[in-house]
Amino acid sequence: MPTGSTQALAAMHRGGETTTEPHRLLLQRMEPLFRPAPTTTTTGRNRDDRRLTKLLVNVTVDRSLWPVHLVLDADATVADLVRAAVAAYVREGRRPPLQTGTPADATDGFELHLNKYSLESLRLEEKVLDLGSRNFFLCARRSATGA
Repeated sequence: MPTGSTQALAAMHRGGETTTEPHRLLLQRMEPLFRPAPTTTTTGRNRDDRRLTKLLVNVTVDRSLWPVHLVLDADATVADLVRAAVAAYVREGRRPPLQTGTPADATDGFELHLNKYSLESLRLEEKVLDLGSRNFFLCARRSATGA
């Protein structure tokens, strides 16, 4: 016994076709679902020209319990990331408080590492996108006179 949807498909098609006609009708209606997508987007840009515009980055601050989550432009540098991380940490009122005057001079007081165990700090002019990681570790800059 045919179901309600099969009867509806059969009723849509007029004529004395065979019983396989509803299936053909269904395939014709589903055909747009299987066509390849157009190569241009609604803005007129080619899909192959799409590029990353924002980055979600996690920065763990030394002695802090959880990382600071930041969204940066794709062309942001390490210096931009340090400033944004310090500003977000201070704005959120996290503990322990950082020993810094203003977020503008954060690049002078802090250094960014790829992880907690890395001894080499990242250069301030490097692009975050080129580093190959989205997780970083921020700590106070080691003084040249200490140790």
